[in-house]
Amino acid sequence: MSDFMIIDGIAQIHDPKLYETWLDREDYLAAVSASPSPEVAATKRLLIDFQVALAKIVRDKTVEENVAAVMTKFVGDEYIQHDPNALGNGRDNLIEYLRKAPLDRGTAPPVVSVTVEGELGCVMFRHPMPDPVARGQTYDWYILTTFRVRGGKLIEHWSAFQKMQAPLIPKPSA
Repeated sequence: MSDFMIIDGIAQIHDPKLYETWLDREDYLAAVSASPSPEVAATKRLLIDFQVALAKIVRDKTVEENVAAVMTKFVGDEYIQHDPNALGNGRDNLIEYLRKAPLDRGTAPPVVSVTVEGELGCVMFRHPMPDPVARGQTYDWYILTTFRVRGGKLIEHWSAFQKMQAPLIPKPSA
């Protein structure tokens, strides 16, 4: 049995080791980004490659040195950010936000599905979490984030984050 299968467009992971190795598994990345439409496959791959590049600089502890290059490659100048905790719109604000974010949470959860409709792409991640009501068990936490892609760049982002009373990263003083 393979360590994963794509069923109805969603990766089913059979081997927990894949949660640690997915960033470096071209077979996995290609399977998650597959589509009969070359345009959809290209958008899926762009979104996945962005997530992989971001996760790798976090994993490798090279955010400070590499975040600007990663963001320049994938994100448009006039990036619109709908995360209420972010520093605001624009690629430069995104770079600054990522430079200050706490990045010690382990390997990023794997992308298990990407859905594309026109300019919008929704990326779904799966992360097993300790179950707070069933001791010793886990449950699957699915994380969704949506991007608008135009001209091969991410130009707008929505996520399910709620505004925090004390922001994760303080806003710059005026």
